[in-house]
Amino acid sequence: MQVCTSPNGKTWQATDLGQGGNAPTSGHRIVVAVTPAGQTVALWGYNPLCINCSIDLEAAVHPAGGNWGAPVTLSTNLGSTGGLVLGTDGSGNVIAGWVAGPGDTTDAVLPAGSSSWGPATTLSIEGSVGPAHSLSMAVNASGGAIMMFNGGLNNLWALSGTVTGGFSAPVFVASGSGSTSYHQLGTSAVALNNAGQASVAWSVLDGQTGLLTRSPSGAWTDKVVITRSAPALAVSTAIDGAGNAIAVFGSSYAWDLAGGSWQTAASLPSGSSGGLVVADPAGTFVYADTTGNAFTFTAGATSFGTGSGSHTSLGDLKIVPGQAVMLATNAVSAEPVS
Repeated sequence: MQVCTSPNGKTWQATDLGQGGNAPTSGHRIVVAVTPAGQTVALWGYNPLCINCSIDLEAAVHPAGGNWGAPVTLSTNLGSTGGLVLGTDGSGNVIAGWVAGPGDTTDAVLPAGSSSWGPATTLSIEGSVGPAHSLSMAVNASGGAIMMFNGGLNNLWALSGTVTGGFSAPVFVASGSGSTSYHQLGTSAVALNNAGQASVAWSVLDGQTGLLTRSPSGAWTDKVVITRSAPALAVSTAIDGAGNAIAVFGSSYAWDLAGGSWQTAASLPSGSSGGLVVADPAGTFVYADTTGNAFTFTAGATSFGTGSGSHTSLGDLKIVPGQAVMLATNAVSAEPVS
């Protein structure tokens, strides 16, 4: 398990944190987050691939201007599905989410300025909502958080709360449309702005693809955009500070502009599909397709303009006010955006 850090995004230093990065079997196996103060946190799973051995969840912290600390074990019961999620709020609190066996959504919090994680907390129980899998999470600057997961029959559930205050009980938000419980495969992506508005794109195997919005009061609305799609589509979503949201699913996208509802889906630029979309609070949107071809545009755009050109293979995409950063084909590209 190697992690690279950089003080400026141009010069990078690799550090070996030990074995790992091979669990869970689906979703992200390695995730990282950087706090506003520059503290970096890495989270990964490790399956020793031996009989009766536990699957461990490991975390390590790199203080701003310091060095990586020794990894700590957050769980010895990491589930084989679900993926890992990690987020940070504007105060520097970090939250990690995972699925613990036999299928319980679980989280733990690293308080701002601390090197010690809080206890693991069970958020959903397999016996109540089914085996959790396919996690996604969004955290806003004020500490609000939403975690999405698929449960039994691939039904979609939402957990809403705050990083430091915990989550309310799971809320059922969309049906898996009869997807067989024996194939735990769904995809979801969630975005959350500082006003508490959220957008979600989701898709399930042999089921359907849908889009969700959540009001600041916590009310969810759902719109199905594709029925009976197999397999589940890759999805992504972003929302700006005014509540303008975009969702990307397969080779299509749709807008939900502030005060409105989800519009009719349109085709992505020619040759583009999948990928990731991000937005900053001021309303700058960036979409990068699976080849790393990136486009910058504003809310409601019906044309994304000229892309950056292919970077072969997209790894990740992030945005902060004035700057977008893309990881593609093991290289980092940063561009000013407005």
